[in-house]
Amino acid sequence: MVSDRQARISLTVIFASTGFFTGTWFARIPAVKSGFHLSNGRLGLALACTTIGAVVASPVAGFLSSRLGSRTLLRISAPATAITFAFMGLAPTVPTLVVALFFMGVMNGFVQVSMNSQAVALEQRYRRTILSTMHGGFSIGMMAGALVAALAAWRGVSYHANLTVVSALLFCVAIAIGYFLLDAEKTALAHHRRMHFSLALAVLIAVAFFELFCEGAATAWSAVYTRHVGASSAIAAFVFAIYSLTMTAGRLRGDRIVLRLGVGGVVGLGALIATAGMALTVAVPTQAFALAGFALYGLGLSCLAPTLFRAAGQLPLPEGQGIAAVLGSAWPAFLLVGPLIGGIADATSLRFALLVPLASALVMLALSSLLGRVAPVPAGMTESELPL
Repeated sequence: MVSDRQARISLTVIFASTGFFTGTWFARIPAVKSGFHLSNGRLGLALACTTIGAVVASPVAGFLSSRLGSRTLLRISAPATAITFAFMGLAPTVPTLVVALFFMGVMNGFVQVSMNSQAVALEQRYRRTILSTMHGGFSIGMMAGALVAALAAWRGVSYHANLTVVSALLFCVAIAIGYFLLDAEKTALAHHRRMHFSLALAVLIAVAFFELFCEGAATAWSAVYTRHVGASSAIAAFVFAIYSLTMTAGRLRGDRIVLRLGVGGVVGLGALIATAGMALTVAVPTQAFALAGFALYGLGLSCLAPTLFRAAGQLPLPEGQGIAAVLGSAWPAFLLVGPLIGGIADATSLRFALLVPLASALVMLALSSLLGRVAPVPAGMTESELPL
């Protein structure tokens, strides 16, 4: 019998290890680009295959999770993701790299649905919120992976060796955590709110789409924009690091915040802070304001994804299907970030193009009130404790 503590430690480890491989991959993309002599356009198309794989996988993951259970799906998909990571590192040609990226997206889509479903089930056992802290573990893992990869690159370690070693370590971790997961299918669902769940799912999908677009804009363009306003490469990289740091700090406090504010309150406050951060960045095109603006932007976005995944996982639907629906519908936002902002920037300016994520944050702010009325009550709250 797996104890709640064992399950929490195992889930935290899988969240952190997923972040670690993500950070490792982001840090080694320039080496992969150089190794295959890819143009920016061809690199963008290759990387898009990962998102396409995740979009394809999400509805399948929801179906499999409801049939097999999130525990079984995570036991299979986590080691498989580690194997695809090795294939990415060892791919000898561009076509094989593209295939590896696609299947990595598929497997990672399975992992995202199953590990978040497990975390929501564990929250029901705990009767308090813990999902945001686990997403904080993902952010910490991503920063650690990027730092280790940067050190490996500095020491002259090839990306082939770097990705293969990380893959082997993650495979061992994935096998080990499989023994300490919850039989989530037995989690009681009686306390879930059953009214308006269709409307709730629609609003969650809409907010998640704009939230992932905002995150993608920062990931893809924060360093580029900072360079655009005259910063050095080091300062530009530091801006993204600060964005990641404030996002991590916010997530580590997010579980307490959602108990105080509720789902709508967290989304409304986060969207307001993100709006202020991006407005500051765009209003004054300098290094200092880019640093301050993206720091606020990361803080504002920090708690939104875990809050939305939690609400989706608490909908009265078969296990995993709410999270799969939200992820599958929101993943395409990542595909839009590059061509939309890049296209607007080419036609006008990058500064003007960043008004798009600013507008996306405003849309989330506008939807937050409705979301607060239809979203399920977070674990650890009662109906009477919800903010009016």
